[in-house]
Amino acid sequence: MKTQSDEKLNNSKHTFKVAERLSYVPTYSFAKLDAEKQLILSTGLDVIDLSLGSPNLLSPKIVVDECIKEIQNPANYRYPPFKGNKNFKEAACAWLKNRFSIDINSENEILPLTGSKEGITHLAFAYINPGDMTIVPSPYYPVHARGTLLAGGKVHELPLTPENNFLPQLDTIPQEVLDKAKMLFISYPNNPTGAVCDFEFLEKAVYLCKKNNIILVNDLAYSELVFDENKVHSIFEVKGAKDIAVEFHTLSKTYSMAGWRMAFVIGNKDIVSALYEVKTNTDYGVCGIIQSASVKAFSIPLSEHKKTSMIYQERRDVMLEKLSKLGWNIPKPGGAMYIWLPIPKAYKSGFDFSSDLLHKANVATIPGGSFGTHGEGYVRFALVDHKERLSEAVDRMEKAGLTNK
Repeated sequence: MKTQSDEKLNNSKHTFKVAERLSYVPTYSFAKLDAEKQLILSTGLDVIDLSLGSPNLLSPKIVVDECIKEIQNPANYRYPPFKGNKNFKEAACAWLKNRFSIDINSENEILPLTGSKEGITHLAFAYINPGDMTIVPSPYYPVHARGTLLAGGKVHELPLTPENNFLPQLDTIPQEVLDKAKMLFISYPNNPTGAVCDFEFLEKAVYLCKKNNIILVNDLAYSELVFDENKVHSIFEVKGAKDIAVEFHTLSKTYSMAGWRMAFVIGNKDIVSALYEVKTNTDYGVCGIIQSASVKAFSIPLSEHKKTSMIYQERRDVMLEKLSKLGWNIPKPGGAMYIWLPIPKAYKSGFDFSSDLLHKANVATIPGGSFGTHGEGYVRFALVDHKERLSEAVDRMEKAGLTNK
């Protein structure tokens, strides 16, 4: 028989206070727009979705076939080794040797990850104490800053502007910031700007971090998406980089395997080991089926990467040509898979322009403020649809009066 006390308990409402660390992380402004996008899609309207950098190209058939085969292997039903499968690590190191002429020890200088985002976040938990600082060029891929914020650290944003070709001016970092900093992020080809850097910049970054005892983190997610005559280098082509650096690689863009969640980190064995310590307490490693399938990806000739890169370069050129007719004349991105578009003067924020693109033209983008303080005043278009659809997106903008004239 229920008592009055039981009835009161059943009707009571419970609230729980979330951890303070979540208050340090800004809410994605894109989340609201994404909800509105879903609402528009539910009405049956056609939205050209250029928001997330999720490739629409197919994963290589050789990779898919290997995955299907490995599903039948009972060994893959068990937990994978914490440090990754030997065949994956050796294949990744061989690919790195072939691509960049660098030597990575497959025993202690490489660690498979369930995507770079996971590894970058866990790296912050391995090294950032409350109050510690990370230097992050801004605009940035959000996790470069948010891993540090979740760990209780602080972020110093280093401005990337058209005037500096979206390259951080390393010699402008105040010494008091360098004294407090534990990590410095760089990432070229760059998300969201599409900028590229030269080898001399990498040398300067290594020198700065060695001089100030800072961990250098090179996020090389777009190493194979480079356009025109630009070249991409591994940080480990720089002499002495392994003393202070780690580098993140992912199969998401290179092999159109974003949904597979396969990446790896290489470099300084002590830093890799610290990341490993965090991961052993949070997960069991990458699915063995995906690791075996990824070995097949590494066997694909490097010339195939150039073919993929040319697809994105053609998409870039189609969109820039059409945007120029609407009043935008911006430098060609040297790599990655994005158009970083300044908003028209009539708009106060990237969010407002992105909202109009969605509601008036049915084109989904991400407002620049989602990428840090210095991303405001821009929107990002991801080149993740066929060139005909990209062309149509700009036509829709023109029809809706969303121009820069």
